[in-house]
Amino acid sequence: MPETSYNSPTYWQASTELKETSQWVKGLDEQLKQSKERANAPLKLSPGKLQTARTTNSFWFIYQFDSGCQLAIRTCYDPQFIEKPRVVRKQKTAVEYEIPGALGVFRVRVECPEGAGSLLRYTTSLKPENPFSVQAFPRDIYLLDKNHNPEPTRGMVYVTQSGPTAGLAYLSVTQPQPGTLFYLQNFTALNDYFQATQTDPCDTVSAQWPEVGFALPGSENPLPAGKEIVLSDAYVYLNDQVPRSEFEAADQFLEAIACVYKNLPKPETAYYDWPKAAEKTIEALSTSTHCGRTINRNYYLNAYVDATGKPPESMVQLAILVPLWEYQEWLGEPVNLVERLKKNLPSFYNDTHETIMRWLPGGEFKEDKESRSEEQDPNKIDSWYLLHTLMNLGRLADKGDTDAKELLFRSLEFVIKTAHEFKYDWPVFYDVRTLAVVKAETEEGMGGELDVAGLYTHVMLQAYELTKEPRYLQEAEASATLLQGKGFELLYQSNITIMSALTLAKLWKTTGNRLYFDQSRLSVANVLAKLWIWEGGFGAGATRSTFLGMAPLKNAPYLAAYEEAEIYATVLNYLKEVGPDVPDPIRLLFAEYMKYLLHRGKFYFPSELPADTICQEPREGRTIRELPIPLEDIPTGWKQAGEVGQEVYGGALAAILTTYTYKRFEKIPVVIYSDYPIYHSEYEMTDKKQGYVVIRLAGTADFQCRIRLLPKNRSLPSVQLFDETAPGSSPLKPVESTKQYQEYRVRGNQQLRIEWNSEAHK
Repeated sequence: MPETSYNSPTYWQASTELKETSQWVKGLDEQLKQSKERANAPLKLSPGKLQTARTTNSFWFIYQFDSGCQLAIRTCYDPQFIEKPRVVRKQKTAVEYEIPGALGVFRVRVECPEGAGSLLRYTTSLKPENPFSVQAFPRDIYLLDKNHNPEPTRGMVYVTQSGPTAGLAYLSVTQPQPGTLFYLQNFTALNDYFQATQTDPCDTVSAQWPEVGFALPGSENPLPAGKEIVLSDAYVYLNDQVPRSEFEAADQFLEAIACVYKNLPKPETAYYDWPKAAEKTIEALSTSTHCGRTINRNYYLNAYVDATGKPPESMVQLAILVPLWEYQEWLGEPVNLVERLKKNLPSFYNDTHETIMRWLPGGEFKEDKESRSEEQDPNKIDSWYLLHTLMNLGRLADKGDTDAKELLFRSLEFVIKTAHEFKYDWPVFYDVRTLAVVKAETEEGMGGELDVAGLYTHVMLQAYELTKEPRYLQEAEASATLLQGKGFELLYQSNITIMSALTLAKLWKTTGNRLYFDQSRLSVANVLAKLWIWEGGFGAGATRSTFLGMAPLKNAPYLAAYEEAEIYATVLNYLKEVGPDVPDPIRLLFAEYMKYLLHRGKFYFPSELPADTICQEPREGRTIRELPIPLEDIPTGWKQAGEVGQEVYGGALAAILTTYTYKRFEKIPVVIYSDYPIYHSEYEMTDKKQGYVVIRLAGTADFQCRIRLLPKNRSLPSVQLFDETAPGSSPLKPVESTKQYQEYRVRGNQQLRIEWNSEAHK
């Protein structure tokens, strides 16, 4: 694969000689030149020409660009032979083939979805004649010149699948002619294969130039005879332009992934009562001895259920405190736990180092030094932990908390000095006493916590907004420059990268410098590249949902409650901050992400999962299934959930989803739930018994979302929902109506009007 560095000033023009290839490449050009039944395909994919071809063991679709270079797509493969394909169904935008082979009968459906531009979908299934095990299968795409030769081709790979993330690959060809390709394998369609073979889709999509795409994972478990099973369901989106910068690469990526997503089959969603879940979780956080402990008359939350072998952590307290502050504002009445957690914050400040610390000063680690993890050291600072803590202090300061503001500004000089020491390029760990780097890189050659420069920018911009001192804005801008040149390697932790996207958008609005908005979209692209755009219905995955989950780290093998909750809140703030300037692909995918988290977020609670799918010996603390505290981790179907632990600091999940999803107004007896974000709302009381609310939904008109109107008290008054953009139109009809709620399906990006009348109800 061509290797170039994102930090190279010539990255966007760089290309290298073709180096190592797999066994599947040698002789491919001769094989394709001698292919049989070469013919124009009965489909139109423009610009360019689409043909079919059969070789001894494969059926191909070959796309020839107007420039002459080619994309060879292997739609099916039989190691021994295949016979002549037969068209069994033909439509305007799709054609289906039946292809006998030594393994059995293949069925290949190829489609050019109408209105989707240069998008091609091909789905391959096989009905085995006899049971057999898969040992080695090739990838499905080859990049060739006009003579079917891969050797003259050059290009750049921007991003591919990482662990169980979406099966995507995004790359450009620079020679012999320019073009860009986005590939996505729909793993949801392959659940039967994964179940039968006891495999999963982790790291199955990659690029080893000139090969790209999906390779079936091998297994000793055979495919059964006589049952048709899907082997591939792939989408290819083509663009004849090569990005000239990392920002153009991000924009092309966003356009491509949104186009594919629009044409992807998706699971249905269900309503979950998040306010009730929030009440239960807050009660547990406040009263359960498994969740917290008292030290020197202060109440501290544990990081994990019954994990008391380490001192309390400042980040943990604030990860719950800030969302609960917002929740009590939403609720309209105080939550006692807020004041209890506020009281413990000053105890984390270290006068010697003049900064708030991660671990409670003077606290004890009960494990022997030899058995501690690398982070269990009171003198060792994890770069993102400190800045995340300061960021949350800044959020409290913005809400008028003077104690939090004092703690923030008493720590700022230390963190500014540290940023200067590292030139805004943050390592993983450093010594609080000397600022000596303890661990420089996450992995050898991968750099430190790359997106933490964005978190530092966030904190400095908060300080500037609180004081209007130019020094802090200058610090924010200086740090933002470190986010350039990373391309799709920027992401260290997803919630940090999406916060970087938000603060860069704010920096753009503050300074008027458009570069920061370009960087913001690049940050968003980094995050969306880590989505799990598939539903894992094999193994224990059949009892939970993972569709559109967000991996917490670059190579994380699971979804995580804490990061997803924080991403959810940040996404809504991003939509509000950027407003009409949010590009449609981001508007679409953010709204869909939020909708699906509201659907599947309940599976973080162990009580919602079968007992045998939950790990009983987690790495941290212990698991108590009936305790309404989320598990940290939801993996793929062959692993148990909660192997890391039951995550107390993720306990704000239900409160965040409640606060950011359910719209309440002081005098309005109706609560409005929308699983698409509401980024603008206003209301008017026309008299004491009636009035209206106008809301504006995020998302796009491509998909529908759920609106549910709920009573603030015991019963729902008379309510009607109208399309605000169609004056005089009839009210929309609910799809479901009870005494306790009315539910509707509406398109995204709509402006709606809710009218209520308490008198009519009586």
